[in-house]
Amino acid sequence: MNKNNNFLGNFFQAIADVLNGAERSFLDLLSVISPYFVPLPAAFLTYFHSVTMLEFPTWLGWTNAFVIESLGLASVATAIRFYRNNKAYKSDKERAPFSLAVFVYVFYLLITISLNVVLEIVAGTRGGWIIFSIALFTLLSVPSGILISIRSLYTEMLQERDERKEERQQQRRPRPQWIPPTPQPGLTPLNSDTKQEELPEGNGRFRK
Repeated sequence: MNKNNNFLGNFFQAIADVLNGAERSFLDLLSVISPYFVPLPAAFLTYFHSVTMLEFPTWLGWTNAFVIESLGLASVATAIRFYRNNKAYKSDKERAPFSLAVFVYVFYLLITISLNVVLEIVAGTRGGWIIFSIALFTLLSVPSGILISIRSLYTEMLQERDERKEERQQQRRPRPQWIPPTPQPGLTPLNSDTKQEELPEGNGRFRK
């Protein structure tokens, strides 16, 4: 009976380990993929307002949506990288223009809010709460861009940590010491004082 219980316990524990590992991998996959889909409502709103209110052609409306959201993602990623660089380096020559990157991100927010919120207010066709909801959808790109940037930055930090750990391990490893070769019987070392006339020939006789 105990053997059956142990077998069942090990079996269910193995299943639990597999499911826990799959859950962690699935959560990591969602954490990587889902932030890229969060700006889609803001991108569609930009496309919609560009085509319906600004009367842009369809292809230009989609171009505006892609370019503006890409600008937001690139600006917040650059700002976070510059912030980390300035924390690591205090010299003016090595500091990055963090304030300029923040300005670009604020400029992106102004463009997005102007296209998706101000145009709705001017048109006056929607109620206040609907416009407020549109503004919230527009601002969803802010946390998604930050999450994508900090995950990428954290991955780089782990890689740098592994590289430093490998370098320390290589420094701690003892260097191989040189061991002189053991002379074999019947062979005369090159630095021997034996005269060449006394060295044996191939048939075992000494040369004169």
